[in-house]
Amino acid sequence: MSLVSDAEFMPADEPSALAEKRPPRRDADLLGRRDSPLRRRLEKLADTIAKGFHDQSERSDAQMDYWDAYNCVLNSQQFYDGDAQIFIPIIRDAIEARATRFVNQLFPPGGRYVEAVATDGTQPFSIIALIDHYIRAGKLDTLVAKALVRNGDIEGHYNICIDWVEWERQIVSRQASGPQAQIAGQMMQMPGEDVVDIVSEDITEGMPVIEVLHDSDVLVMPASADTLSEALHAGGMAVIARRWSKSKLEQMIERDDVRGEEGDALLEEMEAGAKGHSENRDVEKKLAEDVGIQKKGAEAVVWEVWTMLPLDGDGIDKPFRYSEKGERRLCRVYFGPGRRPLGCVRNPNWNDCCPLLSEPVQKISGVFKGKSPVEPIISLQYEANDAANEGADAAHYAAAPVVFRDPSASSQPIILNIGAIIDVPPNSVQFAQFPDLTPRAMTRIQYCTQAIFQSLGVNPSMLPQQTSSSRRNQAQVAQEQQVDLLTTAEAVRVLSGILSDAVAWFVDLDYQHRDADLAVRAFGEMGERAKMEAVPPLQNRDRYEFRWWGNEAARNAQQQQQQIGWLNVAQSLMPVLQQQGYELDIAPVLEASAGAVFGPRMAPLVLKNIKSKLSMDPQLENELLATGFELPTHALDEDQQHMQAHQQVMQMGDPTGVIRVHMMRHVAQMKMKQQAQMQQAMQQQMAGRDQPGPPPGRPQPGATPGQPRPAKGPPGMIHRDRMPMAGALPMPRKT
Repeated sequence: MSLVSDAEFMPADEPSALAEKRPPRRDADLLGRRDSPLRRRLEKLADTIAKGFHDQSERSDAQMDYWDAYNCVLNSQQFYDGDAQIFIPIIRDAIEARATRFVNQLFPPGGRYVEAVATDGTQPFSIIALIDHYIRAGKLDTLVAKALVRNGDIEGHYNICIDWVEWERQIVSRQASGPQAQIAGQMMQMPGEDVVDIVSEDITEGMPVIEVLHDSDVLVMPASADTLSEALHAGGMAVIARRWSKSKLEQMIERDDVRGEEGDALLEEMEAGAKGHSENRDVEKKLAEDVGIQKKGAEAVVWEVWTMLPLDGDGIDKPFRYSEKGERRLCRVYFGPGRRPLGCVRNPNWNDCCPLLSEPVQKISGVFKGKSPVEPIISLQYEANDAANEGADAAHYAAAPVVFRDPSASSQPIILNIGAIIDVPPNSVQFAQFPDLTPRAMTRIQYCTQAIFQSLGVNPSMLPQQTSSSRRNQAQVAQEQQVDLLTTAEAVRVLSGILSDAVAWFVDLDYQHRDADLAVRAFGEMGERAKMEAVPPLQNRDRYEFRWWGNEAARNAQQQQQQIGWLNVAQSLMPVLQQQGYELDIAPVLEASAGAVFGPRMAPLVLKNIKSKLSMDPQLENELLATGFELPTHALDEDQQHMQAHQQVMQMGDPTGVIRVHMMRHVAQMKMKQQAQMQQAMQQQMAGRDQPGPPPGRPQPGATPGQPRPAKGPPGMIHRDRMPMAGALPMPRKT
């Protein structure tokens, strides 16, 4: 599949000099020989990484306890150890309530998630529509957003990694084969006896994907950096712990991400049971066990490292190679078990950015990673569990009480049953009465629940089938809703920033990997517009700014009403603005409001840009029409030429009927153009007269308009001409 055309790398002033240029080769391996200087440098780097994971092992161990609290698993942290094994899911309910509220805030029901801000006031609606397609195809709301919120609340840090994946499919279709002829340079089907044949076709599909990472699998050094970019440019690194199976390793070897020699050696070690990198905590294995799945099979822990290395070359005329005197470039290194490098390449992404997006839930100055919100309340969860288990054990003891009996009164066993007769003196047998701890346990649990919900910012409206017990008036309810809205908007601001960066990555990867021809076949005219609106990575960072708009939908409803009111006032003050040297352009406002109301797919059809009226090549229209896409006509189309081209395709047949409808639109457009020409000719004739008359409905020049007619009276009102007949004096008339 051709991912990019050579013309995109060809300057406009010298098209022939660089016609044979190719995209930069960033997949060339940099390791070199076994005794190369780069390998010696990477050995020291591996020791630093191992020490970094060891330094954060205490944090990783604590996160295991936090996951136990979410998954309702009793562990050694409980103080009371009795017979009952009850877990009160307070932290789980609070985190699920926050995840539901935050995801609903980020993904509003309207379906508009992304906003594009351009320096020239335009919006790439087609690119935004493709981004929305990627969001829906990747199930960003259910597979990514909720898991990201849970990880952040439990681990205190958001970590995602973005990549482009491709897969091949073989589709089968019915195709009629018959007489063919070459028409307009293309082979077209001619009328005749058709033979239906089954045809298979291999197509390649791709899309950006987001992987949610656990905090224990991510290491950023130095740990005092405020941002990931600062850490990389300060000589640090970003490390992701990967767990590869044999099939995954073979796939990485096939893609040349891992050197063949080192990859084959690692496969042999995996057969012998090598795992490596014991410093990493396998959170995924523990979570799989919590849901009842035993994670088995040979796996190797591999470190994916992003760091700056000195390199020479440009990847086009001169390949990249390691050099101590070269310029520092972002590279990707894989370390296998035994801390030996498996592969080292220049950053394969054209935007030259690290695909790891990492942000703390609550930023602490001087520390990169954040603190878990569960840490201050984990002891309250243990207290609630202890109270519940103590109350349950006391209830069990009360159901089977202890019997005290005088041994000298009787030696026969006492049988407890309904209606049993015990032949012993009345005072020789006593039953121990255990205290009922249930009310005290419920009080302790309610106290812990209230404290945990208050710490995590969970209100009763966020929980299902629960409302506040206090009676409140309408003003109090409105105030609580306003506080809840502002609190939620503040909490999802960090998530909105991460998703904004992810959307920018979507645009960069789409520009780098998307096959334009396949997009046109899949999306029709929208894909053709997206092909023309391809946003390079440089323009993505400077000309366009793609940001996540979903969390602003709830807060911008009132702001849009204020904007409409402001426009009404501004239009009434146009003369004053013109005198002061200002002009009012409402096109950007209308374009933004159309995108907010109708979405990126329908907005360009409701509010059309003049660029959309440019004519499309009739042969390209024939390809789209033959596929079944319904295309509109364009104002600048040469209708006669288009009709001739479409008639040639009509000879092959029109099973879907879209070609006939498109030709009828051309006929209607030609009639409209003829009527417009006739009206223009008539206006020119009228303009040639000496004293043209006024337009219909307007007074003669210099005439004074008459007084407005009086308002219509109420039903049953007596007309003034009939007043004398009703016994009243006649109304005087104005003379």
